[in-house]
Amino acid sequence: MNIRTSHVGSFPLPHSIENIGRILGDLHSIGIDVPPYPQMRSFVDIYLEPLVEERVLVKKGEFYYLSSIEALEGARRHKPYIPEAEEAIRVIREKGYKFKGLRAPVTGVFTLSSRIYVDAEKPATLDNTLVARKELVEYIVEYVRRHVEYMANLGYTVLFTDEPFLGVIVGRRRLLFGYTEDDILEVLSKVYKSLPGEHAIHVCGRISPRLFELLTRSEVLDILNFEFHDNPQNVDAIDGRKLEENNKTLAPGVASSKKPIVETVEEIRKLLERIANKTGWRIDLVSADCGFGGLSTEDGDKEKAYRIGLMKLENIVKAVSILNHGKA
Repeated sequence: MNIRTSHVGSFPLPHSIENIGRILGDLHSIGIDVPPYPQMRSFVDIYLEPLVEERVLVKKGEFYYLSSIEALEGARRHKPYIPEAEEAIRVIREKGYKFKGLRAPVTGVFTLSSRIYVDAEKPATLDNTLVARKELVEYIVEYVRRHVEYMANLGYTVLFTDEPFLGVIVGRRRLLFGYTEDDILEVLSKVYKSLPGEHAIHVCGRISPRLFELLTRSEVLDILNFEFHDNPQNVDAIDGRKLEENNKTLAPGVASSKKPIVETVEEIRKLLERIANKTGWRIDLVSADCGFGGLSTEDGDKEKAYRIGLMKLENIVKAVSILNHGKA
């Protein structure tokens, strides 16, 4: 087997250019196969702050509002630029790091749309967000696609959209905001179609069997990434036959991204084997459940939280090595 290891994206260190190099060096040292560009800013702010600069959005406190419906056209014209993504490529080339791939975490259409409020005079509820206005979501589809394409052009090989909000839209019995399954598949197709590299989606939190089955039917996705440590019931939503029938691979999260406790190699290995047996061993890109941006210790020490995150990843690498080679 050749199961690869990865990380979802975020780290609990202060945002700085210097920390990008530090993190990549640490990920290289512990043997992560497919690192992301390190995120030390909110995965929403990274992608919505540029639209504030373009005057498409207005930020009030922690909330983003449309400046006007007409201004949304600016999202389609925006030229992507993510400083930390470009700096990561520079560091990797300068240091000569050899990875098996590079992960591009791009916040997805539905999640970004759920954080953009349409009317500043109305309450900040989901009904007042762009995601509830399907006719307006098209602008964000093009915005996200341009960023995914930009990442591919930079040299990222595993193109991820991070879509935690999909777990809200697609429940066990119904879909919210008038979406159909075909609507969701069409959005994914528009984001990824004709782009190079491996195409993947990350949905954290609890997932329904319906969402799992829906994503396996996507013609543009190769890899599905869910969390299984803090949401062990997600194992029950997985159907290995659907993965095989649709030629999909599962990227399992096998360590907590919230609890500042380092899981043992044996604990991780057992969970991995349980998932692997359920999927017919169609697993790859093993990671923690989610990013470590929310990982914190009781004393709030960011350095300590960062070291704990690295130890979690190091034990994931060791557990995967056992499965790949029969040794730690």
